[in-house]
Amino acid sequence: MALCGGADTGSHSMDKSITLPPDEIFRNLENAKRFAIDIGGSLTKLAYYSTVQHKVAKVRSFDHSAKETDGDPLYEISVQEEITARLHFIKFENAYIETCLDFIKDHLVNTETKVIKATGGGAHKFKDLIEKKLKLKVDKEDEMTCLIKGCNFVLKNIPHEAFVYAKHADSEFRFQHTHPDIFPYLLINIGSGVSIVKVEAEDKFERIGGSSIGGGTFWGLGALLTKTKRFDELLQLASKGQHTNVDMLVKDIYGGAYGSLGLTGDLIASSFGKSATTDKEFSKEDMAKSLLHMISNDIGQLACLYAKLHNLTRVYFGGFFIRGHPVTMHTITYSINFFTKGEVQALFLRHEGYLGAIGAFLKGAEEDNPNQYSWGENYAGSSGLMSVSPELNPIQRARSGTFDMLEMDRLERQLVNLPLLQDATSYIPDTVDLTEDALAREYWLYCFEEALDGVVKRAIASQKDQPEAVERAEKFRQKYRHKLQTLRHQPFAYGSLTVRSLLDTREHCLNEFNFPDPYSKIKQKENDMALKYYLKVVKSVEELSWEQRQFNLVKGLLAGNVFDWGAKAVSDVLESDPEFGFEQAKQQLQERPWLVDAYNQWIERLKGPPHKCALFFVDNSGIDIILGVFPFIRELLIRGTEVVLASNSAPALNDVTNSELQILTERIAAMDPVIHAALKEDRLALVQNGSSSPCLDLRKLMLCEVPLRLDKVLATVVRERGTDLVIIEGMGRAIHTNYYAMLSCESLKLAVIKNSWLADRLGGKIFSVVFKYEVPSKAQGQH
Repeated sequence: MALCGGADTGSHSMDKSITLPPDEIFRNLENAKRFAIDIGGSLTKLAYYSTVQHKVAKVRSFDHSAKETDGDPLYEISVQEEITARLHFIKFENAYIETCLDFIKDHLVNTETKVIKATGGGAHKFKDLIEKKLKLKVDKEDEMTCLIKGCNFVLKNIPHEAFVYAKHADSEFRFQHTHPDIFPYLLINIGSGVSIVKVEAEDKFERIGGSSIGGGTFWGLGALLTKTKRFDELLQLASKGQHTNVDMLVKDIYGGAYGSLGLTGDLIASSFGKSATTDKEFSKEDMAKSLLHMISNDIGQLACLYAKLHNLTRVYFGGFFIRGHPVTMHTITYSINFFTKGEVQALFLRHEGYLGAIGAFLKGAEEDNPNQYSWGENYAGSSGLMSVSPELNPIQRARSGTFDMLEMDRLERQLVNLPLLQDATSYIPDTVDLTEDALAREYWLYCFEEALDGVVKRAIASQKDQPEAVERAEKFRQKYRHKLQTLRHQPFAYGSLTVRSLLDTREHCLNEFNFPDPYSKIKQKENDMALKYYLKVVKSVEELSWEQRQFNLVKGLLAGNVFDWGAKAVSDVLESDPEFGFEQAKQQLQERPWLVDAYNQWIERLKGPPHKCALFFVDNSGIDIILGVFPFIRELLIRGTEVVLASNSAPALNDVTNSELQILTERIAAMDPVIHAALKEDRLALVQNGSSSPCLDLRKLMLCEVPLRLDKVLATVVRERGTDLVIIEGMGRAIHTNYYAMLSCESLKLAVIKNSWLADRLGGKIFSVVFKYEVPSKAQGQH
């Protein structure tokens, strides 16, 4: 089925049929609970809340009280249904509104909703149509209140929401890392006119100024000057024009720069100044460009004066005048940069078009208190930021002119910063921004596409008993490949492109097609196998001298980290050589000196007093956690250091999850009196980190201690236990992310580089070792 709108047969026409099936646009309508709508002059933005039923992998320990046989698995894996909350936002042209309302009406099932919250200038115009079609009462909300609520929501929940636009740079979109405290800020909303709003807190804002010269002025004067009635066509004309043919410049008056006043020769002295003294006809393109500069410069100067008056440095621009158009973003950026001499940057928002709809939805959902949760963008169901620049990917440009989608999934708990970050405001989790590094981007996109067949194979193998798994896996393949192709053309689609975002997008797509844990069977088998060797490894370590023991434990930790099914070089070995084990991995490791080698400093530190508490972000299941991590933390416990093990809340690759770690820890405690005593005395604790990613963002940690104190977030655990050592293990957590993270306590970042390209870039070879021990400057010399 396809929805169609009337096609414009003019020279700038584009096919307005929806190329996606409507049920892929208005997803999960049968479970919709609440609606909101924002209707502007040309675009409608619909918001609704739904409950999503999806599959999750659960592990449950078998009763091991009876005598076991060697063939008994450690735990059982079951796939269960779980219900979570999701927010849907859809943006489309007003031409489709009646057809879309019909589709929604036909697919609503047992909705509890009796009211639809509405905002925007068109809410009154379409009120009767909405009430007639949906049988819902339209409840109009204040437009500015909705706008601010929506802006606060996206700034708090979407890390790469704000960006600076740089027209001539390699990467035109430069995403900003959101400050943990988003307030105060200035919002310049450019609609028909201009509203300048100072936002100081969640519900505290004030319109401090504005202007009647805004988007409506550009549209109206532009129509008079060029006879062009469509706003987007005016912008197209402006993008091709040369304003200097119409504007009078400083050099046109003075023959060059006006040095004593600091005015360059190319500066506009008078907008449209040449039209008063020249008899020639001016082109539509040149007049549109001159008009755009005139209005943008006026708005830019006004914004700068208000920012300076109220001492604000964060200035966001939105409204239909902006709407992601490169030509308007460029002129606004230039204006702000000129008037503030580069001290203030013009900031734009990826989801600027959705702010009113998000705010209207939040107003209607206040009884559910959505702000008590954290929300994450679901890349599998979101369109991403589409460039509307005519020279960039015209197919995608046409696509973004029909329907765009944004989906946000509710996370279990509110996410918090790790209190041990030295400066949360400057922390950037990702080591390389692929948006700006074209060579690295091309390699990693190729790498993920090449790995796709293996992921599909694992997904099917994890659900052998389900005949439709093959069909679902093929749908996953198509969807993720499409995402990779989009990112190849538009690396800025979901904010800064990183290895982490590529991994997260893959996990979102797997979950979309009900593959919650493709590596579950592999993890189960490797955990069973590794447990059988645990006591042997511990005994061999105990027989060594102190110095030999420390090196052996570190080497074991590194060897364990080799067993990563996410690394193709390793998965190829593990599939072709089933005998490849712990000792073989040790032999593969780079000999010292390692690529990054702070082992000597670590040993010197161990000769001093024990750490009070170590927080360890663990990586893989099987040999890694059982034969690498546990013997290492066992030594820390014997030294008198408390240990907190932080693991993923949900599956990613073969990373150990918190539920698996609980079972493994119980089994190891049953064999090892040191681990048993530490658990009993609460010197060893397990926390979940709220993540389902192989990477680690230390600004977004849920982390609650289990099994006894579920309401305690990790932030409290860290403070209460006086954590003075953080250990981060693995390529995803310690190389792709957090390599440059500055902590306020001692830290160990360690990994084995299992990718030849990355090793080469870092100046090493495959299986090179990174062992990075860092001490914050204030702690130097205290031990």
